[in-house]
This record gives sequence, structure tokens and C-alpha cells, in this order.
Amino acid sequence: MRNEATIRVALGSLNRAKREAVERALAAFGVRGEIECVDVPSGVRAQPLTDEETRRGAVERAKRARRAMGADLGVGLEGGVEETEHGMMLVNWAAVAYGDDQVAVGGGLRLMLPDEIAQGIRAGMELGDVMDAWMGTTGLRHGEGAIGALTGGRITRSGMFRDALVCALAAALPEGRRASDR
Repeated sequence: MRNEATIRVALGSLNRAKREAVERALAAFGVRGEIECVDVPSGVRAQPLTDEETRRGAVERAKRARRAMGADLGVGLEGGVEETEHGMMLVNWAAVAYGDDQVAVGGGLRLMLPDEIAQGIRAGMELGDVMDAWMGTTGLRHGEGAIGALTGGRITRSGMFRDALVCALAAALPEGRRASDR
């Protein structure tokens, strides 16, 4: 049986794509959530440059959002990049703060960035700004995101974060792993 109670969820971002990801992830579990968005610092660089830094940013956003709003769950969603032997990769993490100072995390997809995008990031720009310049757009990070632009809309920023958040919620929600919730 699915959970019919409404829970208060604090999302540590004002980004529309991230809010949509939270809505979709909660729906995947049949959880009704009252989502409150709050702008909290990630505690990491504006453009995280490692997988570990990106994960830390998600965790900090989740903790700070929950504290700021006094919510049942705090959610942090963070995108970043990681240099690898194959080139620069887009990375993302989701974190859920819950219970007695517990945190669950879920990692998302990885995508190799075109070298011209990676060069802009290496020069000190944020991925969203590089993508907007490359695509001739504004606000790509609030919509389809880099992953949407690079996959031709086959995967969107919201979808990418939704999947990572489902992984984190599986550990954070008591009913998350029950077979009856499938």
C-alpha cells in the first residue's frame, strides 16, 4: 500500500528543473509531498569540479534546506563535472536529509562533454553559462539542461535528477524498498 500522508519536503534550490525532479521522484513512490524551495548555499564552488565535491554539495544543500524549513525531508540536487581519462564528464548527485541527522545519497548519469564545452569550464566558467553561450540560449539550466541539449532532449535535467533522487529516496523512505510499492 502506498503512503497517503503528505510530507513536507524542503528543496535546497529555486531551480524549476530540480523542483520538477522532486515532484516526479516523490510520485514514483506514491508519496504526496508539500515541496518548499529555499535558496541555500551548497558549501562548494558554484561549479563543482569533482564527483566528490558535487556529492558534498548535494549533501550540504539537503541538510541546510531541511534545517531552514523544518521539513520532514531535505533534498539537495547538485550537478558538476569530473575530469577522467576519457575527458570531462557531467556528473550529478541527489541527497536526502531525514530522521535523526541521517543522509541518503543517490548518484546519477554520467555524460562525456564535448571538448569545446570542457574548455570553457577549464577556463573558469560555469557549465550553464558555457552551454547558454554554445547553444545561443539563456536559462538552459532551468529547463532541459546540458544533458537535454547534448542528448537532443532524450534525457532532461529534470529526468537526470529524478533518477538520482529515486535512488536516495529508496534508502530514506521507510517504505522505499518494499516490494508492495512497485
